[in-house]
Order: sequence, then C-alpha cells, then structure tokens
Amino acid sequence: MLVPLVRRDGGYEIVLTRRASDLRRQPGDIAFPGGMIDPEDPSELAAALREGREEIGLDPAGVRVLGRLDDRLTVQGFRLVPFVGLIPSSAVLRAGPEVDEIFEVPLRMLLLPDRETTEVQRGKRLGDGSAVISRVVFRYRYRDYDIWGLTARLIRDLLDVL
Repeated sequence: MLVPLVRRDGGYEIVLTRRASDLRRQPGDIAFPGGMIDPEDPSELAAALREGREEIGLDPAGVRVLGRLDDRLTVQGFRLVPFVGLIPSSAVLRAGPEVDEIFEVPLRMLLLPDRETTEVQRGKRLGDGSAVISRVVFRYRYRDYDIWGLTARLIRDLLDVL
C-alpha cells in the first residue's frame, strides 16, 4: 500500500481515493492506493508503486519513498505493508477503473483536535473466524469525507511518526 504525500502551499497533503461504487469489496470507501501483491511483483514496495500507477496514474519513477509504516492486519486477515512516498506537486493524477475520485487532505487539517474520533469495537471476529478481538477504530472528518477504519489507522500511524 502507498501512502502518498504531496507538498502544497508550504505544507503537506495526503492523497486519498474514493473506491469505485461498483466494486465487490469496500465500494465507495476512502482508501490509499494499494492492493494485493501480484506474482510478478518483486517486492511489497514494487506492488505498492504498481498499485499507485494503476489506481491514480502515478509514475513510480517520480515517487520518493520516505519510509515504511508498521504492518497492519486487516479484519479479513490480510497483512498490509504501507510505504510513505513523496510525489511531485506537478504529478498529474487520474483515476483508474477501481477509483471514483482522487482527493487531497492537508495534514494540518488532520491535526486539528476536532478532526479525529475513536471508538472501541468489541467482539469482532477475524475474517477467517479464528479469533474474537476488540479494536480501536479511528475516524477523521474532512469536508464531506468520512475517513475511517484501516485508512484512518494509517493516518494516525503517520501522524504519530511526524
């Protein structure tokens, strides 16, 4: 998964997508570019950059990889490996077939005290039915966007690092 940042007007913004409404999994959800590792991907980073190209038209050669956030496990049992990358402010992004919209959120807006909320969900079963877990769910509001779940968790991870 790629967590793209772009410098704008003296600050940084996170690039997010709204997933296509006709997708089978998580239609309409707010997400970072990313997905499954394909057999031809030589690494997790290569997969993240490929997905960035497929989902938002991002040229992998223009991405300056800044680092990696902690791996996360999805409720479906998939391990997610997030990479933070700085993209050129001149990059022309275009939505691929899995994306309805690309938008940016200024980091400074996410740091405002009223933007983040948390809730505890108890008794959720992992996708494979193997365990019952409780978890903290992060949520951010920006304009009309409701950013929650794993995407919000990754934003919190990024903000903690910064």
